[in-house]
Amino acid sequence: KGEIIMTVSVLVEGQLKDGERDGFTEICREAFKVTRDYDGCKHIDLVYNTEEGNNWVFNEIWESKEHYDKYLKFRTEDGTLETIASLCENTPSIRIFDIIDT
Repeated sequence: KGEIIMTVSVLVEGQLKDGERDGFTEICREAFKVTRDYDGCKHIDLVYNTEEGNNWVFNEIWESKEHYDKYLKFRTEDGTLETIASLCENTPSIRIFDIIDT
């Protein structure tokens, strides 16, 4: 049968410095155009915490962890990760979850 490839949910979460939200939203708007066309990307969106407006999450679905790992390497090399981190209070967290068919 071979290995089962698991679709994964990726949650990237960060806390923006005060005053950076509009610029950050614009960066994401542009960057997501590339992300949505990237091999293996099924979904990505940006959500802000209703209670704490500088707290954000990228809600992503990828065909596999391998697809996401390749994408993350691409975003590290093209400087996007560094740009995003520079707008945040601390380094954003990345959590990867297997999506279970329920």
